[in-house]
Amino acid sequence: MQDTVEYSSLSSLRQAPADLVAVGLCVLVVVLTVLVPIGESPFRTVIRALFVGFLPGYALVAVLFPRAPAGDHVDTIRARKRVSDGRIGHFERFALSIAASCGLLALIAGGSFVVPVVHTTAATVWVLVVLTVGFTALAAARRLACPPAERFGRPIMAWIGVLDPSRSTGSNRDLLPTIALGFVVVFVLSSATYAMAPAQEPGYTELYLLSEDSGEPVAEGYPDELTVGEERSLIVGIGNEEGTTTTYTVVVQLQEVEADGSETSVRSSTELDRFAVTLEDGETVEGEHTLTPERSGEDLRLIYLLYVEDPPDSPGEENAYRSAYVWVDVDESSG
Repeated sequence: MQDTVEYSSLSSLRQAPADLVAVGLCVLVVVLTVLVPIGESPFRTVIRALFVGFLPGYALVAVLFPRAPAGDHVDTIRARKRVSDGRIGHFERFALSIAASCGLLALIAGGSFVVPVVHTTAATVWVLVVLTVGFTALAAARRLACPPAERFGRPIMAWIGVLDPSRSTGSNRDLLPTIALGFVVVFVLSSATYAMAPAQEPGYTELYLLSEDSGEPVAEGYPDELTVGEERSLIVGIGNEEGTTTTYTVVVQLQEVEADGSETSVRSSTELDRFAVTLEDGETVEGEHTLTPERSGEDLRLIYLLYVEDPPDSPGEENAYRSAYVWVDVDESSG
């Protein structure tokens, strides 16, 4: 009885879809090379780009279309009867995978305004990893539920047999050029992705301002009219992706600026507040900041200047590490 169970488990493993096993291995590589805190490298950049732009969508498409395209693994008569049963060809599967990955990324980016924790690159990749693993497991279950002759792709043991010369057959030898072509395509796509990827600094910091709408932080509806002596609040967000624990200082100023064509100069500035915050690598904090204007004027720039460690003696946008601002009118107090 035990031998029967072991044989059944081994048989199921041999029938595991090779492409979905490859997706799972790629996800493991992503976890090891992207999420582990190591320095930037071309390999890491390429792996991240290929993962975000293709694999989540491929796993989702695999869930929706578990069967082979019409004509694959089925005879011509059966294929004609299945023209409209939801099968898709290889090109359509590839194109839909890219489109679905972009759609998932857009949904996650949009959801970051609802779930503030999804504001960092690592958090976005973690969400995509979880979705990809879930889609892959569901796709494997759906594909194995189909009759073997109608499943998309080949089982993993068929591809292992291709790489084993002692078990090589004429059919398997015909697959070797296809495998070689696949490696060439992946290499070309990886090279193009890396070539088009913009150069990035070893680390970066996010600084952004949000307002509050019905108790939720939103990137709109900023206050544009203030009153001298009256308190108003903004939500200040800081995200540390520097690769190490970092202490920041934020200087808040109300500036009177003058525009001369494309050039902007500060005529005068009033410091409203300054505060420090220390963040672990990968940590993002959003905190409410209350400010009280001390001067009136129109078209004033309320600016938040971020510095690593201590700011200089004369803080300004030209020497800040990051800056974010809104335009406001400040009225005299009615009292």
